[in-house]
Amino acid sequence: MRHLVLPILLLLASCSLQKMALRSASPMFKESSDKLTREGSWDFFRESAPGNLKFLEMMSLSDPQNLILLGTLIKGYTGYAYAVPETLALGDDLAGVENSKWKREAIVHYTRAFDYGLSYLKQKDISASDLLDADDDKLKKKLKSELDDEDVTAVLYTAQAWGSLINLQQDNVALVSQVPKVKVMFDWVCKMNPKIDHGVCEIFNAQYEASRPRMLGGNPIKADELYLAAIARHPKHLLIRLGRIQYLLLPGFEKEKYEAEAKVLKEEFAKWDDLNRDTLENKSEYRDAQDLNLYNAIAKKRFEMIEKNKSKIF
Repeated sequence: MRHLVLPILLLLASCSLQKMALRSASPMFKESSDKLTREGSWDFFRESAPGNLKFLEMMSLSDPQNLILLGTLIKGYTGYAYAVPETLALGDDLAGVENSKWKREAIVHYTRAFDYGLSYLKQKDISASDLLDADDDKLKKKLKSELDDEDVTAVLYTAQAWGSLINLQQDNVALVSQVPKVKVMFDWVCKMNPKIDHGVCEIFNAQYEASRPRMLGGNPIKADELYLAAIARHPKHLLIRLGRIQYLLLPGFEKEKYEAEAKVLKEEFAKWDDLNRDTLENKSEYRDAQDLNLYNAIAKKRFEMIEKNKSKIF
């Protein structure tokens, strides 16, 4: 037994040093993740993101309580699910493809993000039962009492993953009934930081009104007002214009409004493309909005799919 003591002590010391190293490096991983929005190539993001996420997962396995790594994984998997499989699932949906593999893949990745979110919140004394079973007022009080500024991003992307899982499975009545909980989480985030992530609060509120049926409180008129106000405040954020098309104009068969918005988007995408073609002394209007590159790349990919299939819609 004595012969085992030294190897065990060395192993424990090694694990401890590894965790210390990870804790020191974690802010760098988060910072790198935050800068991904400057990537202007949808194809490059599609190819590179899975490897980066797997690397972060390996790091997290060595330090499961590392909240910075967990937060980065929540944001990473939610962002990847939205940018890639959900975007491709939209193309399948517009083309009339049944049982889309991309929809299934989006659900898998959103589920993984949500699971990481549950792990994160558990360390903050907020259980899965608090999210799923507590009434809305109790959940509001729990978020207020247990969380602070440092938790805003993790809660935001946990809520987005949860909301997206519901949106992709609207035939699941039990899931749809959880929508108010998602709104409670978004409301907490947006109260803590109204300007977080380039207008995401405004985007959520507009989509929230647009996506729900009227019988469940949806209000397309209010949704359009919110979208137009958000577009006016963030004119270079083309994903907001795309959202107005995807969640409001297409479901409402608003062909005339669609054509007007599509004309603007084509002009804006041309200006944005100039930024990506020439980086030397570039005079593109989008030069000072490069933090929106990935959002605009997603918007362009989705718009191309909509244009390809618009004759099937209108």
